[in-house]
Amino acid sequence: MIKLTEGNGVSQFRDVIKQLGYNVEVDIEYATIIAPPPALRVQVDNMKIELDGDDVIVPEHLREHTRKVSVKAVAPTTLELNRYTRVTKETESSAPASSKAFSDVFNFGSFTSGEFEITFHDTLKAGDRVAVASFGAGQRYIVLDRI
Repeated sequence: MIKLTEGNGVSQFRDVIKQLGYNVEVDIEYATIIAPPPALRVQVDNMKIELDGDDVIVPEHLREHTRKVSVKAVAPTTLELNRYTRVTKETESSAPASSKAFSDVFNFGSFTSGEFEITFHDTLKAGDRVAVASFGAGQRYIVLDRI
């Protein structure tokens, strides 16, 4: 149980960090992803039972997520595509740029800066080996990263 001390917010925050700073109940262990999110199942090495999504916290970098980025080119830059999508009123198709299905060639030219959204799709997959930290007397786990 965390005890709040008297004082301003900064001193209370400092005291909470001091109280949580040394935690002998946190263990780092290895595990295998049995089923990816959203029906997450994890098998921690040397444990007989599998953990489900209610027992495990998965950080953002291991889930599909979108980030906004700003890019500034220091020299003219040409972007090349090896895959693109052509959308018409009737159909939406996708094929490698070298495919005979499309004869178009797209050249984006150069840019000096811009804001973009990037979506990361590389989520946890069945069979991935991960490092996990257990806390709360082994009742909760957080996936730290792939190993």
